[in-house]
Amino acid sequence: MDLAVHLSNRGLGETIRDALRLASEVASDDDLIVTMDADNTHPPELIPEMIRHIKQGADVVIASRYRPGARVVGLSRFRRSMSLGARLLFGTVFPIEGVRDYTCGFRMYRPSVLRRAFETYGDRLASERGFACMAEILLKVSRLRVRCSEVPLVLGYNRKKSVSMMRVGRTVMTTLGLMTRLRFG
Repeated sequence: MDLAVHLSNRGLGETIRDALRLASEVASDDDLIVTMDADNTHPPELIPEMIRHIKQGADVVIASRYRPGARVVGLSRFRRSMSLGARLLFGTVFPIEGVRDYTCGFRMYRPSVLRRAFETYGDRLASERGFACMAEILLKVSRLRVRCSEVPLVLGYNRKKSVSMMRVGRTVMTTLGLMTRLRFG
C-alpha cells in the first residue's frame, strides 16, 4: 500500500495535494479517486451515486449541500449563512457549469483529470494551507475543461465526534484572498 506521510501537520492544502498526487500516480484510468472527511459527516453511501455520474460522463463529482434533497444537520445558522454566502460569491465570480458547492471536500475524480492538473499546476494545484484549498483545487481543475456534476449531500455535523478545526474568520479572509488572486492575478 502506498501512503503519503507528513511527519508534522502541514495543513489541509498540502495534505490533500500530496494525497491526490499519489492517488493519481498509482491509479489506473479505470479507477476513481474519492476525497472525504473522516469525521462521520460525509456518508460513504453516496459513492455509488457518484460513480453513476462518472459513468454518465462527469470528470469530477461533488457531494453538494445545494442540490434538491440536500440538507445540513447540526451546523449553526452563522456557519450555514457563511457557507451560503461563499456559494453565491463563487458562483457569481467563477461560474462552473454543474457546480453549486465549491468548498465541499467530498468529491470523486477521474485519475486522468488529476494527472492533467498536476502536469499543469504542479505543487501550485493547492497553494492554500487551510480549507480554502478545496475551492482552489476545483477552480484550477475546472480550467482544464472538465465536466463537473453534483449529487445531493446530507451533511451530518451532528455525527461529528470532535470540534471543527475550521477558523471561520481566517477561512473567510483566506478564501477572499484566493478569489482575488485567481480572478485578477
